[in-house]
Amino acid sequence: MSTQQNGQWTGVTLSDLPKSHVFTTHLPPDPNIPTPQASKEAVPGQLRVSRAVKSALFTYVAPQPTEKPQLLATSWKAVRDLGLKPEETETDEFLALMSGNKIYEEHYPWAQNYGGWQFGVWASQLGDGRAFSLFEGTNPTTGKRYEVQLKGGGKTPYSRFACVYLKSLLISDGNAVLRSSIREFLISEHLNALGIPTTRALALTVLPNKYALRERVETCAIVCRMAETWIRIGTFDLFRNRGDRETTRKLAEYCIQHVFGEDNLPSAGEGGNRFERLYREICLRNARTVAKW
Repeated sequence: MSTQQNGQWTGVTLSDLPKSHVFTTHLPPDPNIPTPQASKEAVPGQLRVSRAVKSALFTYVAPQPTEKPQLLATSWKAVRDLGLKPEETETDEFLALMSGNKIYEEHYPWAQNYGGWQFGVWASQLGDGRAFSLFEGTNPTTGKRYEVQLKGGGKTPYSRFACVYLKSLLISDGNAVLRSSIREFLISEHLNALGIPTTRALALTVLPNKYALRERVETCAIVCRMAETWIRIGTFDLFRNRGDRETTRKLAEYCIQHVFGEDNLPSAGEGGNRFERLYREICLRNARTVAKW
Protein backbone atom coordinates (compact mmCIF):
# COMPACT_ATOMS: atom_id res chain seq x y z
CA MET A 1 0.00 0.00 0.00
CA SER A 2 1.21 3.50 -0.81
CA THR A 3 2.04 5.45 2.35
CA GLN A 4 3.93 8.49 3.63
CA GLN A 5 6.77 7.47 5.93
CA ASN A 6 9.06 9.95 7.71
CA GLY A 7 8.16 12.62 5.20
CA GLN A 8 9.10 10.35 2.29
CA TRP A 9 6.65 8.98 -0.23
CA THR A 10 6.54 5.23 -0.70
CA GLY A 11 4.34 3.47 -3.18
CA VAL A 12 3.82 0.26 -5.09
CA THR A 13 5.51 -1.23 -8.13
CA LEU A 14 3.93 -1.18 -11.56
CA SER A 15 3.24 -4.89 -11.18
CA ASP A 16 1.44 -4.35 -7.86
CA LEU A 17 -0.54 -1.28 -8.95
CA PRO A 18 -4.25 -2.24 -9.07
CA LYS A 19 -5.32 -2.12 -12.72
CA SER A 20 -8.67 -2.34 -14.50
CA HIS A 21 -10.33 -1.73 -17.87
CA VAL A 22 -13.80 -0.63 -16.78
CA PHE A 23 -14.19 1.52 -19.91
CA THR A 24 -13.82 -1.38 -22.35
CA THR A 25 -15.83 -3.72 -20.11
CA HIS A 26 -18.99 -1.61 -20.10
CA LEU A 27 -19.00 0.21 -23.45
CA PRO A 28 -19.43 -1.09 -27.03
CA PRO A 29 -16.26 -1.80 -29.05
CA ASP A 30 -15.52 -1.21 -32.71
CA PRO A 31 -17.61 -3.88 -34.50
CA ASN A 32 -14.71 -4.51 -36.92
CA ILE A 33 -12.31 -5.16 -33.99
CA PRO A 34 -14.60 -6.54 -31.26
CA THR A 35 -11.93 -8.24 -29.10
CA PRO A 36 -8.23 -7.94 -28.22
CA GLN A 37 -7.60 -11.12 -30.20
CA ALA A 38 -9.22 -9.58 -33.27
CA SER A 39 -6.88 -6.61 -32.87
CA LYS A 40 -3.83 -8.89 -32.80
CA GLU A 41 -4.98 -10.72 -35.91
CA ALA A 42 -6.08 -7.64 -37.89
CA VAL A 43 -4.05 -6.59 -40.92
CA PRO A 44 -2.51 -3.08 -40.68
CA GLY A 45 -4.89 -1.79 -43.34
CA GLN A 46 -7.83 -2.67 -41.13
CA LEU A 47 -6.31 -1.60 -37.84
CA ARG A 48 -4.29 1.54 -38.59
CA VAL A 49 -6.04 3.22 -41.53
CA SER A 50 -8.50 6.05 -40.97
CA ARG A 51 -12.15 5.00 -41.24
CA ALA A 52 -15.54 5.79 -39.75
CA VAL A 53 -16.26 3.74 -36.62
CA LYS A 54 -20.00 3.50 -35.96
CA SER A 55 -21.95 2.65 -32.78
CA ALA A 56 -18.75 2.16 -30.79
CA LEU A 57 -16.84 4.04 -28.11
CA PHE A 58 -13.41 2.56 -28.80
CA THR A 59 -11.19 0.30 -30.86
CA TYR A 60 -8.85 -2.30 -29.39
CA VAL A 61 -5.41 -1.28 -30.68
CA ALA A 62 -1.93 -1.40 -29.12
CA PRO A 63 0.88 1.15 -29.46
CA GLN A 64 3.46 0.52 -32.16
CA PRO A 65 6.86 -0.63 -30.83
CA THR A 66 9.69 1.90 -30.73
CA GLU A 67 13.48 1.68 -31.05
CA LYS A 68 15.98 2.94 -28.47
CA PRO A 69 13.56 5.12 -26.47
CA GLN A 70 15.02 7.45 -23.88
CA LEU A 71 13.12 8.59 -20.79
CA LEU A 72 13.61 12.36 -20.54
CA ALA A 73 11.47 13.34 -17.56
CA THR A 74 8.91 12.16 -15.04
CA SER A 75 6.57 14.13 -12.80
CA TRP A 76 7.17 13.05 -9.22
CA LYS A 77 3.75 14.40 -8.23
CA ALA A 78 1.95 12.43 -10.95
CA VAL A 79 3.93 9.33 -9.95
CA ARG A 80 2.82 9.85 -6.35
CA ASP A 81 -0.81 10.54 -7.29
CA LEU A 82 -0.95 7.34 -9.33
CA GLY A 83 0.44 5.47 -6.31
CA LEU A 84 3.80 4.32 -7.67
CA LYS A 85 7.01 4.22 -5.69
CA PRO A 86 9.52 6.86 -6.86
CA GLU A 87 12.25 4.39 -7.81
CA GLU A 88 9.84 2.58 -10.12
CA THR A 89 10.56 5.24 -12.75
CA GLU A 90 14.14 3.94 -12.99
CA THR A 91 13.14 0.40 -13.97
CA ASP A 92 13.23 -1.22 -17.41
CA GLU A 93 9.52 -2.03 -17.07
CA PHE A 94 8.64 1.64 -16.64
CA LEU A 95 10.62 2.68 -19.74
CA ALA A 96 9.11 -0.14 -21.78
CA LEU A 97 5.60 0.89 -20.73
CA MET A 98 6.20 4.60 -21.35
CA SER A 99 7.59 3.94 -24.85
CA GLY A 100 4.84 1.60 -26.04
CA ASN A 101 7.05 -1.48 -25.92
CA LYS A 102 5.08 -3.14 -23.14
CA ILE A 103 1.38 -3.73 -22.57
CA TYR A 104 -0.58 -5.71 -20.01
CA GLU A 105 -2.42 -8.35 -22.03
CA GLU A 106 -5.22 -8.67 -19.47
CA HIS A 107 -5.93 -4.93 -19.89
CA TYR A 108 -5.57 -4.65 -23.65
CA PRO A 109 -5.02 -1.07 -24.92
CA TRP A 110 -7.69 0.93 -26.71
CA ALA A 111 -8.19 4.17 -28.65
CA GLN A 112 -11.33 6.18 -27.92
CA ASN A 113 -13.87 7.33 -30.50
CA TYR A 114 -15.16 10.92 -30.23
CA GLY A 115 -16.09 13.91 -32.35
CA GLY A 116 -15.55 17.63 -32.09
CA TRP A 117 -15.25 21.08 -33.54
CA GLN A 118 -12.11 22.48 -35.16
CA PHE A 119 -11.66 26.12 -36.19
CA GLY A 120 -15.35 26.75 -35.56
CA VAL A 121 -16.49 23.95 -37.88
CA TRP A 122 -17.98 20.60 -36.93
CA ALA A 123 -15.28 18.04 -37.83
CA SER A 124 -17.38 14.94 -37.15
CA GLN A 125 -15.35 11.91 -36.00
CA LEU A 126 -11.94 12.73 -34.56
CA GLY A 127 -10.93 10.07 -32.03
CA ASP A 128 -7.60 9.06 -30.54
CA GLY A 129 -5.53 9.24 -33.70
CA ARG A 130 -2.25 8.86 -31.82
CA ALA A 131 -3.26 8.04 -28.24
CA PHE A 132 -3.60 4.65 -26.58
CA SER A 133 -5.11 3.99 -23.16
CA LEU A 134 -3.03 1.28 -21.50
CA PHE A 135 -5.12 0.57 -18.38
CA GLU A 136 -6.88 2.26 -15.47
CA GLY A 137 -4.63 2.43 -12.42
CA THR A 138 -6.06 2.91 -8.93
CA ASN A 139 -3.99 4.51 -6.17
CA PRO A 140 -4.14 1.95 -3.33
CA THR A 141 -4.21 4.68 -0.67
CA THR A 142 -6.57 7.30 -2.07
CA GLY A 143 -8.73 4.99 -4.17
CA LYS A 144 -8.60 7.48 -7.05
CA ARG A 145 -8.59 5.83 -10.48
CA TYR A 146 -6.66 7.22 -13.45
CA GLU A 147 -6.77 6.12 -17.08
CA VAL A 148 -3.12 5.93 -18.17
CA GLN A 149 -2.55 6.85 -21.80
CA LEU A 150 0.32 7.20 -24.29
CA LYS A 151 0.11 10.13 -26.71
CA GLY A 152 2.27 9.66 -29.78
CA GLY A 153 2.29 5.85 -29.81
CA GLY A 154 1.43 5.32 -33.49
CA LYS A 155 -1.57 5.16 -35.80
CA THR A 156 -5.13 4.01 -35.07
CA PRO A 157 -8.38 3.93 -37.09
CA TYR A 158 -8.84 7.54 -35.94
CA SER A 159 -5.55 8.86 -37.38
CA ARG A 160 -6.11 11.62 -39.88
CA PHE A 161 -2.94 11.69 -42.00
CA ALA A 162 -1.04 9.13 -44.04
CA CYS A 163 2.64 8.29 -44.10
CA VAL A 164 4.92 10.20 -46.47
CA TYR A 165 8.58 9.82 -47.31
CA LEU A 166 11.09 12.64 -47.33
CA LYS A 167 14.53 11.85 -48.75
CA SER A 168 15.92 8.95 -46.69
CA LEU A 169 13.71 9.49 -43.64
CA LEU A 170 10.45 7.73 -42.91
CA ILE A 171 8.03 10.47 -41.86
CA SER A 172 5.09 8.94 -40.02
CA ASP A 173 1.99 10.39 -38.49
CA GLY A 174 0.14 8.99 -35.51
CA ASN A 175 3.05 10.49 -33.65
CA ALA A 176 3.81 13.46 -31.41
CA VAL A 177 6.95 15.59 -31.74
CA LEU A 178 9.33 16.47 -28.94
CA ARG A 179 8.63 20.21 -29.05
CA SER A 180 4.89 19.93 -28.44
CA SER A 181 5.34 17.00 -26.05
CA ILE A 182 7.59 19.08 -23.81
CA ARG A 183 4.99 21.84 -23.85
CA GLU A 184 2.17 19.47 -22.89
CA PHE A 185 4.24 17.84 -20.15
CA LEU A 186 5.18 21.15 -18.52
CA ILE A 187 1.82 22.91 -18.86
CA SER A 188 -0.20 19.94 -17.59
CA GLU A 189 1.77 19.72 -14.37
CA HIS A 190 1.97 23.51 -14.01
CA LEU A 191 -1.82 23.83 -14.17
CA ASN A 192 -2.20 21.01 -11.65
CA ALA A 193 0.22 22.75 -9.28
CA LEU A 194 -1.93 25.88 -9.53
CA GLY A 195 -5.00 23.87 -8.52
CA ILE A 196 -6.64 24.01 -11.95
CA PRO A 197 -8.38 20.74 -12.96
CA THR A 198 -6.53 19.27 -15.94
CA THR A 199 -5.12 16.13 -17.44
CA ARG A 200 -1.80 15.04 -15.95
CA ALA A 201 1.60 14.20 -17.44
CA LEU A 202 3.38 11.20 -15.93
CA ALA A 203 6.44 10.85 -18.18
CA LEU A 204 8.12 12.16 -21.33
CA THR A 205 10.01 9.79 -23.64
CA VAL A 206 11.99 10.76 -26.74
CA LEU A 207 12.21 8.47 -29.80
CA PRO A 208 15.57 9.41 -31.40
CA ASN A 209 15.08 7.12 -34.43
CA LYS A 210 11.60 8.33 -35.37
CA TYR A 211 10.62 11.55 -37.16
CA ALA A 212 7.44 13.42 -38.04
CA LEU A 213 6.75 16.23 -40.46
CA ARG A 214 5.21 19.33 -38.93
CA GLU A 215 6.48 22.81 -39.91
CA ARG A 216 9.74 20.91 -40.42
CA VAL A 217 11.05 17.41 -39.82
CA GLU A 218 11.12 16.87 -36.06
CA THR A 219 12.11 14.12 -33.62
CA CYS A 220 9.20 12.18 -32.18
CA ALA A 221 8.31 11.71 -28.52
CA ILE A 222 5.63 10.13 -26.36
CA VAL A 223 3.86 11.76 -23.43
CA CYS A 224 2.39 9.37 -20.90
CA ARG A 225 -0.57 11.23 -19.49
CA MET A 226 -3.42 10.33 -17.18
CA ALA A 227 -6.89 11.53 -16.29
CA GLU A 228 -9.82 10.25 -14.26
CA THR A 229 -11.57 9.88 -17.62
CA TRP A 230 -10.80 10.73 -21.25
CA ILE A 231 -14.48 11.08 -22.13
CA ARG A 232 -15.09 14.50 -23.66
CA ILE A 233 -18.11 16.61 -24.49
CA GLY A 234 -17.16 15.68 -28.06
CA THR A 235 -17.74 12.03 -27.19
CA PHE A 236 -21.40 12.87 -26.68
CA ASP A 237 -21.39 15.25 -29.66
CA LEU A 238 -20.39 12.51 -32.10
CA PHE A 239 -23.30 10.21 -31.33
CA ARG A 240 -25.78 13.07 -31.01
CA ASN A 241 -24.72 14.26 -34.45
CA ARG A 242 -25.18 10.76 -35.86
CA GLY A 243 -28.61 10.42 -34.26
CA ASP A 244 -27.37 7.38 -32.34
CA ARG A 245 -29.54 7.59 -29.23
CA GLU A 246 -28.73 4.05 -28.07
CA THR A 247 -24.98 4.64 -27.88
CA THR A 248 -25.53 8.10 -26.35
CA ARG A 249 -27.61 6.51 -23.61
CA LYS A 250 -24.98 3.82 -22.95
CA LEU A 251 -22.34 6.54 -22.67
CA ALA A 252 -24.46 8.60 -20.27
CA GLU A 253 -25.21 5.53 -18.12
CA TYR A 254 -21.50 4.76 -17.97
CA CYS A 255 -20.65 8.30 -16.86
CA ILE A 256 -23.33 8.22 -14.16
CA GLN A 257 -22.27 4.86 -12.75
CA HIS A 258 -18.51 4.70 -13.31
CA VAL A 259 -17.20 8.26 -13.70
CA PHE A 260 -19.21 10.43 -11.29
CA GLY A 261 -21.18 7.93 -9.22
CA GLU A 262 -24.94 8.52 -9.17
CA ASP A 263 -24.91 9.38 -5.43
CA ASN A 264 -22.50 12.24 -6.16
CA LEU A 265 -24.66 13.97 -8.76
CA PRO A 266 -26.54 17.15 -7.78
CA SER A 267 -30.30 17.36 -7.58
CA ALA A 268 -32.08 18.18 -10.84
CA GLY A 269 -35.11 19.59 -9.07
CA GLU A 270 -38.61 18.18 -8.80
CA GLY A 271 -39.20 15.53 -11.43
CA GLY A 272 -35.62 15.57 -12.64
CA ASN A 273 -34.07 12.26 -13.70
CA ARG A 274 -30.48 11.00 -13.45
CA PHE A 275 -29.61 12.25 -16.96
CA GLU A 276 -30.60 15.79 -16.00
CA ARG A 277 -28.48 15.40 -12.87
CA LEU A 278 -25.52 14.32 -15.03
CA TYR A 279 -26.02 17.30 -17.32
CA ARG A 280 -26.14 19.68 -14.36
CA GLU A 281 -22.91 18.25 -12.89
CA ILE A 282 -21.09 18.62 -16.22
CA CYS A 283 -22.25 22.25 -16.52
CA LEU A 284 -21.14 23.02 -12.97
CA ARG A 285 -17.72 21.47 -13.44
CA ASN A 286 -17.12 23.28 -16.71
CA ALA A 287 -18.12 26.60 -15.14
CA ARG A 288 -15.78 26.06 -12.18
CA THR A 289 -12.90 25.09 -14.45
CA VAL A 290 -13.34 28.13 -16.69
CA ALA A 291 -13.50 30.36 -13.60
CA LYS A 292 -10.15 28.97 -12.43
CA TRP A 293 -8.63 29.67 -15.83
